[in-house]
Amino acid sequence: MSTPERGGAAARAEPVGSAVVGSWDGCSAESLAREWGVPMVETYRTLGSTNDRAVALAREGAPRPSVVVSEAQSAGRGRHGASWQSASGVGIWMSILFEAALRAPQLPLLVGVACARAVESIVPGGGRVRVKWPNDLVLDDDRKVGGILCESGPHGVVVGVGINVASPPGGFAPDVADHATSLEVAWAISIQRRSLAGSIIREIRAILRLPDPFASVRTELERRDALRGRTVHAEIQGTGVARGIDEHGALLVEAPDGSLRSVTSGSVRLATASTPD
Repeated sequence: MSTPERGGAAARAEPVGSAVVGSWDGCSAESLAREWGVPMVETYRTLGSTNDRAVALAREGAPRPSVVVSEAQSAGRGRHGASWQSASGVGIWMSILFEAALRAPQLPLLVGVACARAVESIVPGGGRVRVKWPNDLVLDDDRKVGGILCESGPHGVVVGVGINVASPPGGFAPDVADHATSLEVAWAISIQRRSLAGSIIREIRAILRLPDPFASVRTELERRDALRGRTVHAEIQGTGVARGIDEHGALLVEAPDGSLRSVTSGSVRLATASTPD
C-alpha cells in the first residue's frame, strides 16, 4: 500500500483500497495546497473513490478543508451508488472535507451554484452552466457535464465533485453517451484543470462562509434551475411541472390536479422534449 502524496499539514490516515499516488495535472500535492489555499491536499494517479478517501481522513481528524484529488477513479460513484465514469486525465475527480456542522439538505445545490460560478469564471463567454435538482450540472442543451455527491457522518461532511473537462478516450459509455458531454467539447476550448479545481474550491468556501448560504443564493439558483417550468417525472410523486426549489432544498412539482408536491428523494427526469412553460 502506497503512502499518499500530501501537501500541507500531515495526516495520520493511510489510503484505503487500491491506490497509486502521484502528481495531479502535473503538480505536486504541496504546490496545489499552496495554490488552492487549503491546509492539505492528497494527490493520486488512480484511486477507488476520492469520497471514500476523504471519509477516511475525516475519521483520522485531518485538517479542514482537506482535499483529495485523483487523475482517475476505479470506483467513482454518484447518487444512490450509480457508477461515475472517471477516466484518467480528462476530468476533475475531487473531494473536499468540511466540518460536520455543514450537514444540510441544501448542500448539493449550494455546491452546484459554486461549481457553475467557477466554470463560468474560468471560461468567460463559454456558455451557461445550470443546476439540475438535486446534484447535476448541465449545459443549455441539457447535457450533463458534472455531478456532486455530498456525504456526511459523525466526523465530517465530504463534498465530492466530478467535472467532465474533456471527453474520455473512446467517448462516453453507451449508457450515458446521449446525455453527457465535456466542457472542452461543448465550448471548443482548452481548460486548465488545476485552475478550475482551485476556482471551485474557492467558490464553495465563499458560499459556505455566508451567514445564510441558501437564502443568499436562492435567486441565482432560480436563474440556473434546469427544471423550472418543465414537465418532469418524479420516481415517487409521478409526473408534473417543476415549479422551483423551496427553502429546504426540495423540488416543487405541480401535479396535473394543480396540487404542489415536495420532492425530497428519488430520481427525477425530464419528460421527452420538455421545454419551459
